[in-house]
Amino acid sequence: MAALRIYFGAVFLHNGVAKLLPAVPNLWPNTPLGFVIDADGARRILEAEVVAGGHPVEPYRLFIQDVVLPNAGHFLLLVGSTETAVGLLLIIGLFTPLAALVAAGMVLHLQFATLWNNKWLYEYSVEWLPLLCLAAFRAGRWHGLDGRFAATRSRWFG
Repeated sequence: MAALRIYFGAVFLHNGVAKLLPAVPNLWPNTPLGFVIDADGARRILEAEVVAGGHPVEPYRLFIQDVVLPNAGHFLLLVGSTETAVGLLLIIGLFTPLAALVAAGMVLHLQFATLWNNKWLYEYSVEWLPLLCLAAFRAGRWHGLDGRFAATRSRWFG
């Protein structure tokens, strides 16, 4: 459980930092092994998948088109900060159920945004399902700070 928690923490931390900081060669957004989604990439996903792709849920498409994209800088700062915070919390195993649920919600949003655009059906579920398991099984109690706090506090959340 600890390895899975730390892995997902690293994924979210890497993607979050890539949205917050300028590009660094071989670190983000392009690495020798692939790429992570930086702020520009996230904006392009919304433009292509939701607006240009004609998302069938019109209130959602209009919200992305009329509110999120014109204010992309603010929204992407929030997304990058959230990804970074969630990543750090998962790595150290603190407030793990909450961090894993927030991370799963972010991935579920991506699945909802791209669901009708001929993507592999299980592309995002391979991310959100393990995150839900991390939340349900309180993975921070395995070699994480949640385990230390739970040992001294009978009603510890994590």
